[in-house]
Amino acid sequence: MPTSQSAPDQASAHHLGDPVRAFDARPGRRRALAWLILLGLAGIVLVPAAAVYLAAGRLLLGVPAALLAVGYLGAVGWILSRGVLRGRGIVVTLHQGGLAVTGSGRSDVYLWDDLSAVTVSGVQRARHARTRWRFTVATTRGGTLEFGDELPDVRLLGETVVAEVTARVVPPGLAALEAGRAVRFGPFTVSPAGVGKEGQRVPWPALRDVVIANGVVTVRSADGVRELSALTGHTPNAVALAELCRRTRTAHRA
Repeated sequence: MPTSQSAPDQASAHHLGDPVRAFDARPGRRRALAWLILLGLAGIVLVPAAAVYLAAGRLLLGVPAALLAVGYLGAVGWILSRGVLRGRGIVVTLHQGGLAVTGSGRSDVYLWDDLSAVTVSGVQRARHARTRWRFTVATTRGGTLEFGDELPDVRLLGETVVAEVTARVVPPGLAALEAGRAVRFGPFTVSPAGVGKEGQRVPWPALRDVVIANGVVTVRSADGVRELSALTGHTPNAVALAELCRRTRTAHRA
């Protein structure tokens, strides 16, 4: 919730504790803007030049100019596709007790208890390409935060948030199961009877484990016959789901 306080003042007021690390999107955004301007201008200048040369039959000049224009404008599209401008120069400061988010006229702070769910998605466009991570965080205020590759080392930030939220989601989930209530994790329903999805269920005695790999959450049965799966991008708190199932399965086998 935006306020007139500075981030350090808010951090102190909300007991966020000492800062641990800052994740600053501003340098990357400035570099991206500079390259967009340079490459975009070069591409725009070369397009009419290439057209004139080609129309005049001067292929030795027209063809290289056309290729350069395509290359420069393609580079502009690639930079935009990376989403480096999406964050609008935000800075996320990781504190011992939560997060402070500043930039673009905002100054928000969140205690760990203010974060209710994290959804993780990773996209790998080529087999050996770097995975592009995006973390969507739901807050108890009804809003969401999104962190992606516009922030350096966003995976480290996301993993920290996931760990903190998981630590707060699992105990109430265990208490709900002990009280006979079900707990939802996106398409999955964890109940005293087992783990279900779309009318199918793996009972606790038959549950082998819950695996998160390659962008998919998979609930596996011990006999290998039954599998329930969903994309991690469609499964809020997937890590909490796996941990809750691990603890409950262990309790049933004790």
